[in-house]
Amino acid sequence: MNPLDRLESALRSAWLPLALLLLAMSTVFIFGGDRGYFYRPAGYHNNMSAQHLTIAVNLSPEHGFQRFYNRWFKDDDGAIRSAPYNRFPPGGYMLMKAATLPSSDNPSAQLTAARILMLLFFTAIAVLTYLSLSRLTSNRWIALTATLLAFSSYYLLYFNDMTANEGVIDLFGVMLVFHGMVVFVQEGRFRQLVIKACIALLLGWHVLALLLPFVILGLASDLLQGRSAAVMSGRHIASALLRSRSLLLGAVALAFGLAVLTFNFTMEYAALGGETPLTELPSFQSMLQRSGVDSEFNAASADELSWRPFLEGQFRSILRMFIPYSLLGSLGYHGAVAESPTWLSNRLAVALGIALSAACLIGSLFVRPRILFVTLASFGFFWALPMRHNTALNDFESIYYIGLPLVFFTLALLLARRLTNRDGVITAAV
Repeated sequence: MNPLDRLESALRSAWLPLALLLLAMSTVFIFGGDRGYFYRPAGYHNNMSAQHLTIAVNLSPEHGFQRFYNRWFKDDDGAIRSAPYNRFPPGGYMLMKAATLPSSDNPSAQLTAARILMLLFFTAIAVLTYLSLSRLTSNRWIALTATLLAFSSYYLLYFNDMTANEGVIDLFGVMLVFHGMVVFVQEGRFRQLVIKACIALLLGWHVLALLLPFVILGLASDLLQGRSAAVMSGRHIASALLRSRSLLLGAVALAFGLAVLTFNFTMEYAALGGETPLTELPSFQSMLQRSGVDSEFNAASADELSWRPFLEGQFRSILRMFIPYSLLGSLGYHGAVAESPTWLSNRLAVALGIALSAACLIGSLFVRPRILFVTLASFGFFWALPMRHNTALNDFESIYYIGLPLVFFTLALLLARRLTNRDGVITAAV
């Protein structure tokens, strides 16, 4: 076999794109300590890492294992009391605890171990994304290219080692469920999707934003299957609802999520001595803040929570999700939003963010299966808008717009291949 034949054979191999992806992700480990053992400029990265690692380290027999503490304090009478922090499901904290066990007496080693765990999750997210796009496009090289382009963005490379449930652990659950959705739509394997959804809900809440559009679109498809909206009868609607796997998926996810939330409230109630009313539990108060019910919190952050600055900030963040980290650095963007160059802060940036979002959402309507592309492109909004009182104040929430660059680069590559190879298999994928 001559060298050109060998090269062609290698390019057609199933393992080469995945091997190149793993090679690219290994550079994150190799160069991950370039700021002094994962150090990042002051901001949410450091604060969240310290807070969530403290919670994980405090998981121990003397604390009842499931009582999540992030600080101890003295009250007015001098008694030492704990401050439980039960905002998120327990799975991520348990994994961080397991990673830090070998270095229980060395806080610096614990931090390094926990952040390496985050980078492993980051790599797993990239692999899941590649596998999902490979199935959707029937082209491993398009899947590889789109994955690498999307995962080169500023937010993902900045927050990829933040030791927090709200970071890559939660995003891993999201992409795990998206992979389950792809397998379900293509092969009808429903049980694996339900199992993945339950696993994801043990790691974080953001997966609910992915499940919501998928369930809504799937339910609409089930209702309209074989019928027009004008001729649907009550019997048909009832029959479609009873048979709908989308509705069943939503019901199971909701029930499991409520079970996890009940577990958290129960543990927090016990940790506070069983004397604190439900409405006064710290986690319940946090829910009020995040859902916009807490008027005092709203007043204190009124400038950030107003709709216009909030939306402008979100669309600037979306724009930055499309730009590689290295390119942003060369343009003078070094992390803190306040230091961003003018062109990333003005109305042009907002307009570009809106245009890219619209292109992804509209483009998703012209590919099959539409339900998957629309779900992937839109799930970031299904979290950001209802949870505005949280996303407006946390820069790391931008990583959940990952679906937009993934859809954009995938569709652009599919279009490019169609234009250059009109007779290729791409026609079957679009």
